[in-house]
Amino acid sequence: MITVAFRLDDPSETSNQEVEAGILDVLRALHTPCTFAVIPFRMLDGKRIGLSAERARPLVDAAHEGIIEPALHGYVHVRALPEMTQPSEFSGRPHEEQRSMILEGRTHLETVFGQAITGFIPPWNSYDKNTFEILETEGFKYLSSGWRAPSHVKGKIKALPLTAHLGDIPQAIAEARRFISAHPIIVVVMHHYDFAESGSEQSIINLKEFSNTVSGLVKKSDINIQTLAQVSKIMSCTDLPIRQYRMRSKNRLMAHLLPKYSFMSTSLWQGMLAKTFFA
Repeated sequence: MITVAFRLDDPSETSNQEVEAGILDVLRALHTPCTFAVIPFRMLDGKRIGLSAERARPLVDAAHEGIIEPALHGYVHVRALPEMTQPSEFSGRPHEEQRSMILEGRTHLETVFGQAITGFIPPWNSYDKNTFEILETEGFKYLSSGWRAPSHVKGKIKALPLTAHLGDIPQAIAEARRFISAHPIIVVVMHHYDFAESGSEQSIINLKEFSNTVSGLVKKSDINIQTLAQVSKIMSCTDLPIRQYRMRSKNRLMAHLLPKYSFMSTSLWQGMLAKTFFA
């Protein structure tokens, strides 16, 4: 079985509600879950504003229906150090400052949604060792980010790096079928600007095409669509893949798939990797 998890980044007090409503319509119609990486606060005219109950109502309703799983997407989604080559809201900040931001952001989302928030998705998929340690201490269940990871991270949090964007789905599915016995996982990350309805020049798909894509996946008997929280519960591996993914991130296979089980404990997956790397 191939597991696919969709992740929509950036819903917030100021995000595009038309695009979000369209995505929710597709998810409801196809009975398909998705993780929404929600930004708890935004800066507007120099003032910090929190996600309001009124603005969040469509998201809260969808969460209560089981259509979406809300996850914490940073704090205000602003760079910690504007001069940094790689943008990050958390990397480089002092431990206690990061802790305060993460806890305040989680508390706000839990108040708005009326449920526990167990997933953390850092803006720009970037974090450091302090971030990881705080998430571990504060009881987060999973971290979904990019392939880059700080050195010497170790803990029980499940790592679910993004593996594909909307345009990568056909190739990712084709690759997954080559290794279906290893129970591959595909984490598809999308943004509002990916959709033509946003008016962005960066768009690559419209809502109708998105519906057709998701519908096609739903109809496949070898594909199961889940939220990141659901995926984290079936994964046996924790921090081990972060270090090994980092070493192999340039490999085409590893750029699109995650194994369900630890590299060290699954000889089948090891054998498949050996064929991929050394054949």
